[in-house]
Amino acid sequence: MTLTLLAPLSGILVPLESVPDPAFAQRLVGDGVSIDPLSDRVLAPCDARVLQVHRAHHAVTLLAQGLEIIIHVGLDTVMLGGDGFTALVRADDVVRAGDPLLSFDADLVARRARSLLTQVVISNVDRIASIALSTGRVTAGQDAVMRIELAELRATGAAVPQGEAVRSEPITVTAY
Repeated sequence: MTLTLLAPLSGILVPLESVPDPAFAQRLVGDGVSIDPLSDRVLAPCDARVLQVHRAHHAVTLLAQGLEIIIHVGLDTVMLGGDGFTALVRADDVVRAGDPLLSFDADLVARRARSLLTQVVISNVDRIASIALSTGRVTAGQDAVMRIELAELRATGAAVPQGEAVRSEPITVTAY
């Protein structure tokens, strides 16, 4: 199965290894791409459920087809404590590709944070069989930033992706 992520922002795609932050550049957070933004409204890259909106409103985590997608606006933006950011969704909201997630004051954030580079990463890389990253300029909600081929889960003993429900027959526990 393949999942295509659309650009959450308009801008220029930048390889993660070029991001001046070791957590992203060394792919410690996950694999993906960065965007040097030319817009100030973060859109949902696909149909998903919102897992978390960071308390400083600079990042959002989505769940789509078992993949955890983190969109992190800027570098060191957590230090702003939410100044310049507005969350447009909450945890457990269901969003469609192109729905607005966050907005930010690009001028304020650019002046007070280290960078506006915005990372789009898949944190649970064990669920990825392959990833094809786009390059160049992208338009929010229109152009693909990556195409992800999902890894097959083993039929027996397969781990259930975090955030997904598992249903079974009722279990009876007998007290001794």
